[in-house]
Amino acid sequence: MNLTIGDTISITEEVDEQHIAKVWGSGSLPVYATPAMALLVEKAAVALLDGKLDEGMTSVGTVLNIQHLSATPVGQTVTCKCCLTEIDRKRLCFQAEITDQTGRAGYCTHERFIVDADKFVKKTNARF
Repeated sequence: MNLTIGDTISITEEVDEQHIAKVWGSGSLPVYATPAMALLVEKAAVALLDGKLDEGMTSVGTVLNIQHLSATPVGQTVTCKCCLTEIDRKRLCFQAEITDQTGRAGYCTHERFIVDADKFVKKTNARF
């Protein structure tokens, strides 16, 4: 594992019809949906970990505490700056700030756990 507290990544996406609350079912307006923002945070955390975990290991999201602070219209770009803030054995904590062209759109804390991919899938499939 090659992780350091303070590791940071930024990813962006343009808000289009697939990202709006009306499409996600989280509201009726044509603005950036909170679930789309949550997915952006998870994508950023996963991208930050890419290539840094031991062979056969992956991570699973367990906690998202998101604050959607302002609406972003279709056509604007949102950026998620995600930072690794804590490593507690297999638990990883992140802080993310989401901005658009007019300022801060959201803030999120996120936790992921490092798991053995094969064992996790086998254990999951054994539940059914």
